[in-house]
Amino acid sequence: MVPDAVFFASTFFLIGMVSLIVGALWNIRIWFLGAESVVGTIKKALLTVLNPRSLAAIIKAFLVKVFGQHRLYKYERLRGLEKASFVSFYVLLILSNHIAADIATGVSSIQELMVEFFRSPFFPGYIFYELGTELPLIWALFLLIDNLSMAVVLLFAEGLAIHRRFIKKNFMFGTKEDAIGLFMPVIWFLFRYMAEAATIVKFGFPDSGKFMFIAYGIAQLMAGLSPAQIELLYNVLWSTSGFFLGVFVGAIPHSGRLWHAFAGPIAMLANSVPKTVRSVK
Repeated sequence: MVPDAVFFASTFFLIGMVSLIVGALWNIRIWFLGAESVVGTIKKALLTVLNPRSLAAIIKAFLVKVFGQHRLYKYERLRGLEKASFVSFYVLLILSNHIAADIATGVSSIQELMVEFFRSPFFPGYIFYELGTELPLIWALFLLIDNLSMAVVLLFAEGLAIHRRFIKKNFMFGTKEDAIGLFMPVIWFLFRYMAEAATIVKFGFPDSGKFMFIAYGIAQLMAGLSPAQIELLYNVLWSTSGFFLGVFVGAIPHSGRLWHAFAGPIAMLANSVPKTVRSVK
């Protein structure tokens, strides 16, 4: 059983994904203008991806250029470390939640997979509904990875970004879009931590909840609240975390800075494909 709060959160995320997809398609429409036809462009893309040589180049670029931010690190180490830690641990957070949610709920069809895709960012909100409070070690480790990934992004990557952009002031741009790109994930994570804390209190401080070490600490501050108040917090905080995730995701194609951060890795992957392969017709 998935609680209403997770349903509302996943609905906000769904709306944000629709905005992302529509905006992204609008932004990349220029990619098709130079092609003989859309079908021809798609055919060339498939031939490129299915070619073993280009696939190896894409995988290498994904590890070195996207996750490692090698080129940016060589140019400016602090900025490269910031981007690499953000991308790597953000992806770890998303993937670990998706995989864990699919396994816990027993996904067995494409339809169930799609439903779980939109619910999984909020999996800690219903993990105890699905598996109970006495979790095996493997699931407790997932909760640890969840909180650790958010902590690295929130305290390390975002901290470096704030220091570099607003304190050290050795950056080129300081716009409202910079602020949106920096603080929207922060707001989502903060509400997510508090929602996890409410979940821990709601289920009576289970031992496995200690692996959500940051949320567990926040939960101590909620310990004196009544069950009705905790239920209200649980519903409000999870729904609000979904709202801010939806806003962040939906804003990506409509913000120059966010779109650059999102599309940049795709461009790097495309540029990493050997020219001899890209020229195949």
